[in-house]
Amino acid sequence: MRNLNPLEWAVLPLKKYADFTGRAPRAEYWWFYLGTVVVSLLCALLDKALGSRDIIGTILNIALLVPWLAVTVRRLHDIDRTGWWLLAFVGAFALAGSTAALGIAGGMGTAAMFTTMIVVVVGVIGIGVTMLVFMVQAGTDGANRYGDDPYGPGNLEQVFA
Repeated sequence: MRNLNPLEWAVLPLKKYADFTGRAPRAEYWWFYLGTVVVSLLCALLDKALGSRDIIGTILNIALLVPWLAVTVRRLHDIDRTGWWLLAFVGAFALAGSTAALGIAGGMGTAAMFTTMIVVVVGVIGIGVTMLVFMVQAGTDGANRYGDDPYGPGNLEQVFA
């Protein structure tokens, strides 16, 4: 992989829009993450200035959903983990939301609702910390079952970029 500046790293997942195969190094994932945070903040400011009800931010989030999923799966592949870990992460949040909604709508007692939500929140925090640890881990050296090392043997300078 050639020398990329931070902007090129941030744009790379957009060029690989729906590519769930291969590997994404830490630089690609984290520069994309930072770029989406900055653009989201700018969209929020623009929405506020225009008086729109977060329309621009919502459109941005929908547009970036597939690249975010793809770069996260490729990042998991880089540490030799299956992309199904992402389903556990998303599923934990879906479970938390549905548990809260069903508990409120179903008239679950306060004590039962509290206990259930504590269990769900602990699970969400646990899978969230696990995913964070996965995302900051260095990729496996050399080829793994998901492809060649994105830095390659001749590009070790990128490791410290």
